[in-house]
Amino acid sequence: MADALSDADILEAIARHIGRPGQGPRLTGADIARQPMLDLRVVRCLETRTTREESRPGTYDTSGRPTYEGDLRDHPVEPPKDPAVSRTEELVLRGSVRTVPCGCDGGRQPCSRCRATGKLRCDIGPVCPACKGVDPCTWCDGTGERRKDRVGAGPAREDPAVGRTVCVKCRKPRTACPECRGWGAKKCPRCDDTGFRPCPVCEGERTAAHTPCDGTGLITLWTAGSVKQAPDRALLKLPDPAPPLRVRQQTGRADVWERVTLVSAGDPLPDGLDPAHIKAVGSALVPRQREVARRVDIRWLPLAAVTIPDDPDHVFYVFPGREGAEVLPIWSRRRSLRVAAVVAVVVVLVLLVVALV
Repeated sequence: MADALSDADILEAIARHIGRPGQGPRLTGADIARQPMLDLRVVRCLETRTTREESRPGTYDTSGRPTYEGDLRDHPVEPPKDPAVSRTEELVLRGSVRTVPCGCDGGRQPCSRCRATGKLRCDIGPVCPACKGVDPCTWCDGTGERRKDRVGAGPAREDPAVGRTVCVKCRKPRTACPECRGWGAKKCPRCDDTGFRPCPVCEGERTAAHTPCDGTGLITLWTAGSVKQAPDRALLKLPDPAPPLRVRQQTGRADVWERVTLVSAGDPLPDGLDPAHIKAVGSALVPRQREVARRVDIRWLPLAAVTIPDDPDHVFYVFPGREGAEVLPIWSRRRSLRVAAVVAVVVVLVLLVVALV
């Protein structure tokens, strides 16, 4: 790809574009504004190291984890091959692993569910699930004797009798609940009518396995170290404000940007960078605290915005292409305002016509 274009190259490219090849020097009064473009993307890998006390119930095997000695910050850990990928390495301080008694009663503790009673109140109870004990018999109320306020049977008493059976207490037909047959209660399947059921946690034993040691009576302790490597991304785009969107899209499709990738903080900047960008790029690439790896992708492209008195309606963007300078004309601000004004007038006229019709 060609280097940055000279003023003569830029004017000749515009002359060819407007159909006047070889007349670049005659484009007098041309205003050439250099607007080199830069796209810099940085991915840094930042490392964080922490230590903590770890524990596991029973006898726990830590042999599968790598170990470190002394201070964790001095332990060597390889930086990632790809700084954009997160990773965490778990380590064990050598000599810190020990298995100690938990301090509980042989791996047991008083059951917290039943408060060491071994039982809970039955939430079903002996009440009949059908009549709820409210109306076991419409004649005797489950007492075996006629209710004192009972009136004689009549048409009003026939509907409630539907589905009723003989009461086992007063022997009256079609008066008793078909579930409890007048008793008002049915033997509870959970507590056998005692009102209490065994605790489902300790199964009536009043003690349960001690959670911290999982019932083993032992706990394994050690000092753990974690080395976490996570990506941190930064972006720098110049110039600011950026050229028009069409210019950025066209240069991207033409694949004319220069590219380079840096993988170390000591890598030199490419020679092709515009002097106006070097300071900004240098500031963006200052090593960060806890940085252990990086990848820097830099793209840059020389670009010039040119206006000529012969064509005040366009701004000509010129950049080096694969086969010489390329020219992309964009409407000037003057033409854009003029077109916007015409459109506004047309809209007003249309609205007036619609209002008059």
